[in-house]
Amino acid sequence: MESPEEIFGKDTYGNPYVQLQNRSGKPKQDIILEKCYRNSRPLLTSAHALGFGIYRNEGLIQMFDDAGLWRDIGYELEEGNLEDGKPVKLSRTSNTSPMFLENHSAIDDLIIFKSFNNNREQNEWLVKEIEKNLREDELKYDDIMIIHCNPFTTKNAVGSSRALLFEKKINSNLAGVTNSRDEFFSEEAVTFTGIYRAKGNEAAMIYVINAHECFSGTELSRKRNILFTAMTRSKAWLRVLGYGEDMRGLVKEFEEVKKRNFVLQFTYPTAEERIRMNVINRDMSPKERERRIQNQRNLKDIVEDLEKGVMQKEDLSPELIEKLKNQLF
Repeated sequence: MESPEEIFGKDTYGNPYVQLQNRSGKPKQDIILEKCYRNSRPLLTSAHALGFGIYRNEGLIQMFDDAGLWRDIGYELEEGNLEDGKPVKLSRTSNTSPMFLENHSAIDDLIIFKSFNNNREQNEWLVKEIEKNLREDELKYDDIMIIHCNPFTTKNAVGSSRALLFEKKINSNLAGVTNSRDEFFSEEAVTFTGIYRAKGNEAAMIYVINAHECFSGTELSRKRNILFTAMTRSKAWLRVLGYGEDMRGLVKEFEEVKKRNFVLQFTYPTAEERIRMNVINRDMSPKERERRIQNQRNLKDIVEDLEKGVMQKEDLSPELIEKLKNQLF
């Protein structure tokens, strides 16, 4: 590819036109848009609440180091202060989140979080709703996107629901797998996708399936970012589905932000607390992940051998026991 200067030409400062510049002629590094037209106020606030873990029983998962970013992305300070260790209450206004969707549809129609007992119940409900969307709600095939939360298992995970749709004579594609990699939406099939292919795309009706996989465990920052990204693909309606205890936990978090009329209320974490969050919930490389799993297995084996009497605590060196005490307690 030719250089930006060749493609776009140069301005009077000698910079390619593609760069937005300030009066000094230097390119602007970031442009933050505070007004959101794609997502409704309830949807965007819910996505932030779940993404950061605002109403999570175990506490926050992640947070901006620069507290002022909350204002930059369209939130207003209702109470408190955007300072480390201080309670704060944030909300979006009609200026930063236009109200046309809220004025058109009830919130209970715009956003639904639904927990099931198992995967079969989830798939049956999903298929029934998609059939209703197409045959009663006057949505088109390319108005509907189904996003699976785990990018590593999407192909196998969506097979059963696609088969159920086919039985009802509703075509579907798995983006980039059953159709061209250059084609995402189709006028003749609903689109299933993993989270990476979903980025940069949007649809009127978004179904997020297996959302329970984003609730707990290791690498929570990555999991909650996946959930945030999936939720914010919606231009109108959102259905977040999953099953089991973890999904019930996600539903409780959503119900809390809904009960507060989609306001974010929390104590801003200190620098030390943010560092701790980043360590606990950090992304891991495959090597780090495998090492962690192996270490847990080894520790579990030691504990089980001690409980069964196969190993005695005297078999462990005093130095090792002391180090374990210091690290764990």
